[in-house]
Amino acid sequence: MGFSFFPKEDKFYKLLEAMSEEAYESTAGFKDFINSAPADRAKRIEKIHAIRAQSKVTSAKLTEELCRSFITPFDREDIQDIANILYKVPKIIEKIADRISMHGMSTEGGDFTHQAELILKEAEATRVLLRALLSKKDLKTVRENVKLLKDLEHQGDKLRNELIVALFKSDRDIRDLLLRRDIYDMLEKVVDRFRDLAGVALQIVLKNS
Repeated sequence: MGFSFFPKEDKFYKLLEAMSEEAYESTAGFKDFINSAPADRAKRIEKIHAIRAQSKVTSAKLTEELCRSFITPFDREDIQDIANILYKVPKIIEKIADRISMHGMSTEGGDFTHQAELILKEAEATRVLLRALLSKKDLKTVRENVKLLKDLEHQGDKLRNELIVALFKSDRDIRDLLLRRDIYDMLEKVVDRFRDLAGVALQIVLKNS
């Protein structure tokens, strides 16, 4: 295996952008999944599985490039942190979709919809943020989307609390109640991962200012 002292930065950029796109596609796929009829779920979940598998491949390629390169556009720890966070998004989404499907949970009540819409907004903000960060020319856009992601994370906390309160006031049986609470918590983990990425991005900006 060869090593590169002066790697082309665009290979890291392309891999990070690909992982950002995969994170976005997984959140969009999840929204489609919960809005689909039960008969269409199998097809929707196959797409979610495929996105997660592709993200795993992309993540492995990026890690390999980091190991082969002595010089990186940003600190290698920061690049690896971003990659790890982006990979966790489709990984968690896959687990959520599998759990809903496995237990035959109804999504008709719309109680997952608001969280699904919120993480989709976060995924879009992350795409914009990473493009700006990787260009090294548009720090204003980076900071704006860091703030947006933190604001969305606060909204996510509030939304989860509201959902939990409504859930325990409902007349659902205990099994369904506990399953839904777990799904809310897992979706909140996705919300938090995007917030974590915003923190790494801000750290990169401060290091390179």
